[in-house]
Amino acid sequence: MSMVVCEECGSFLPAGARFCSKCGTTQQSVSQRLRKALGADYELLGELGRGGAAVVYSVRDLKHHRYLAVKVMHPELMASPVVVERFRREARYVAQLDHPNILSVTFSAEESGLVFYAMPRVRGKALSKHLDKHGHLALDMTVSILSQVAEGLYHAHQHGVIHRDIKPSNIMVEDGGHVLILDFGVAKALSSDGGHLSASGEIIGSPRYMSAEQASGSSNIDHRTDIYSWGVVGFHMLAGRPPFVDEGVQAILYKQMAVEPPDVREFRPDTPEALANTIHRCMSKNPARRWGNIREAAKAAGCVRRGVLSS
Repeated sequence: MSMVVCEECGSFLPAGARFCSKCGTTQQSVSQRLRKALGADYELLGELGRGGAAVVYSVRDLKHHRYLAVKVMHPELMASPVVVERFRREARYVAQLDHPNILSVTFSAEESGLVFYAMPRVRGKALSKHLDKHGHLALDMTVSILSQVAEGLYHAHQHGVIHRDIKPSNIMVEDGGHVLILDFGVAKALSSDGGHLSASGEIIGSPRYMSAEQASGSSNIDHRTDIYSWGVVGFHMLAGRPPFVDEGVQAILYKQMAVEPPDVREFRPDTPEALANTIHRCMSKNPARRWGNIREAAKAAGCVRRGVLSS
């Protein structure tokens, strides 16, 4: 049974309960709780989107005259300490990263039975939306996006954080072409501090974009898993599809572990040789055969900042 937390006494209640059986407090909706938690300096404007772990609201900061996106963990997930800690960790990791290609955290809090954090609200579309619309992208657009994602990932890796879920829906392209990496919800610390919330054998990430070591459930994951996913995203932008598609999850996981990916030039013959070779090397099954760091891969691919993605 799904559970929520009473905002008054902290007791666990069945999801949808109107009253707390322990303290008698009337239970409010998530939006009502968020309004109370944020206080009078913030105006809740509406919902921006939701996923399996959280809902995101549009909020106006009346004091500082700015718009925020506030990500709130679904209250029914509060019953799982591991899920709660992952959500807290996402805010903590992003808060320590300060880079123009990573969406920053403005503040985080736990109030009124909610766990949430705020980010600047940006205007743009997920890369996945552009790919759904256009199929594949122009070479200069691809290079610009890859370059900016690489710079953001390099900064994260230098600060001991690996993303583990780089994919088109976690890459935001703002109006004008500026790129932001989103959603560090399954990020992992490269050090031993805070990096062990998932046991060996648990598959974390998105099958079409994850590395061989992630697909196998290995706990021996480092920054090179992001290099693999960066290569898969580059392949998708050029080819209009990931290297492995139209398969069940288990079949895709098997191919990520055991099947050599195709050369992107089979689908996009005009891809420059350096870019194609770099993407292919990034998708090596053995992490030792990939580039040592993401910046080296971007340079080898000829990824310099240029081009503007059209709407």
